[in-house]
Amino acid sequence: MGTRKKFSAAEQELLRANPYTEKVTEHQISFTLAFKEAFWRLSVEGCTGNMALRKLGYDPELLGFERVHNITKRIRRAGKSPEGIQPAPKSRMRISREQFGAAELEKMSRRESERRMQQEIVYLQQQMAFLKKLMRQPESADSDTSRMEKGNGNANKQKNTPYTAFEAEYGVFFR
Repeated sequence: MGTRKKFSAAEQELLRANPYTEKVTEHQISFTLAFKEAFWRLSVEGCTGNMALRKLGYDPELLGFERVHNITKRIRRAGKSPEGIQPAPKSRMRISREQFGAAELEKMSRRESERRMQQEIVYLQQQMAFLKKLMRQPESADSDTSRMEKGNGNANKQKNTPYTAFEAEYGVFFR
């Protein structure tokens, strides 16, 4: 994010006035699906990123070089993908502790709190799957080294324990 310019309040209002703008904050801008499809169509017709933005009512200088470059790159990548141009996801999987506190749960409707908890469960399951994959990688490397160190007594001690070093050290066991 380093060199991106921030949008002033006046610039944010100007960007919000464009029907292709979904959301604008001081740091970022989100576009509608219609914008992405129109931008892709113009790109296929041979327009550069700056030309396409101008035709769709945006000032490339206001957005800045880095944003224009990234918008162009992402929309072209999405347009070439088998899925094509997709709308932005409505919610993110990660839920902050403040959003998921007990006080917040009381304020939410039952349906909303259930949806949030389901999202958190899915997120935690993904984390567990990732950690399990990490745990399996060192085991295969250890087996290669233990074959080379057959005569070494330390290799056999490590091999006899049912847990990996990570599991034993942190008290987290995956089985």
